[in-house]
Amino acid sequence: MERSDLQTGEDRHESWRALIAALSSIVAAGSCATLAGLLLTQFSSQFGWTTSALSAGVAINMLLYGLTAPFAIHAMEKYGIRRVSITALALIIAGSLLCMIPNQILFNVSWGLLVGLGVGSLTMAYGALVARMWFDKHQGTAAGILTASAVVGQFALLPLWARLSEIHGWRAPLIGCAVLAAVAIVVNYRLMPANRAFATESRASAGTVQKRFVDILTVLLSAFKSRVFWVLVLLFVICGATTNGILWSHFTPAAHDHGMPVTAASSVLFLVGIFNILGTVSSGWLCDRISPRLILAVVFVARGCTLFWLPLILSSEFDPPIVAFGVLFGILDVATVPPVIALCNRVFGREGPAIFGWINAFHQVGAGSMAAFGGVIRSTWGSYYLMWQLAGMLCVFAAVLVYTSRYKEQQRAVEEVLDTGTSVKPH
Repeated sequence: MERSDLQTGEDRHESWRALIAALSSIVAAGSCATLAGLLLTQFSSQFGWTTSALSAGVAINMLLYGLTAPFAIHAMEKYGIRRVSITALALIIAGSLLCMIPNQILFNVSWGLLVGLGVGSLTMAYGALVARMWFDKHQGTAAGILTASAVVGQFALLPLWARLSEIHGWRAPLIGCAVLAAVAIVVNYRLMPANRAFATESRASAGTVQKRFVDILTVLLSAFKSRVFWVLVLLFVICGATTNGILWSHFTPAAHDHGMPVTAASSVLFLVGIFNILGTVSSGWLCDRISPRLILAVVFVARGCTLFWLPLILSSEFDPPIVAFGVLFGILDVATVPPVIALCNRVFGREGPAIFGWINAFHQVGAGSMAAFGGVIRSTWGSYYLMWQLAGMLCVFAAVLVYTSRYKEQQRAVEEVLDTGTSVKPH
């Protein structure tokens, strides 16, 4: 066997080790991301604590979930992915264990700062970095798998945490999250390569660029001058508004308005969470084979159609149409992420993962805005019908925006900014 064949085999083995380690980290982080609602319910019934008393910790956690990623990406590129990942997982363990002490102030600090920083360091931007560094020709597939693993952590484990809390009390899910993070630390220590293993196109420049903290803002300011950046930001604002902003915040109340039991509504959301996996992995696989723009446009149009359809089928019954909605919306829910990651890597080169981290933060802005606006619509008009129609129209607008925009490569412009510290006009 030739030396090049041996090297190829070693690289492939290292890539799969990195993928498994990253998958374990993202699942562990995701298991904490959606736990707040369950904890708040338990605290209310157990100690009589009000939601407002704990809202600071939850708000800080959500804020850091969106804002930590670009700084974590910078640290991973400078100090190594394994070291930063283990540190983030240790923060999750520390925060989870401190939350087991029944104290409101301690919960706000621990859940807000420690868990928020840990989870925010291991988001989809982290998956985008791993995909770019170790999967040169299959970035879309790797990004799809890692994005799907976040969905598993966030939603597939939530029923397990709820069941454990019923049997063993409110501390059980916190212990479960800490155990998952501890397992992920071991997996990262054993499998995640210690050295930086950049993809082929990045190896030449990787050794010559010294990462500086100021580069985080330099890259962001350079991206601000790019029309593509703002197009992708707007797409992700719409994405957040038409997924998390409506479904996770308003679907259960809307279903209850039509007489559907809460357990049945939760089952629909469970279907959405499970079929997220199929949709995200398929989207990532397709990104390696066809245009990411085509995938984005199709996903947004199809999502808009399901949202137009939803108010027509909502009833008190858990019937085939509502099951079909759960399956279809689940396939489409996070399928936008791999194409946007692919476009970021194509347009911004080695800074694609960091810039995607900033773009992903705007996803939370869209989600929060629609969550608030949906409540106003329900209070003003007495139903959610207008919200579903507005969300559907936003999806159609996003599909049009995808194809009326140009996505020229701007890697050289960003690299020149990093190397010289001066601003340049993007292509």
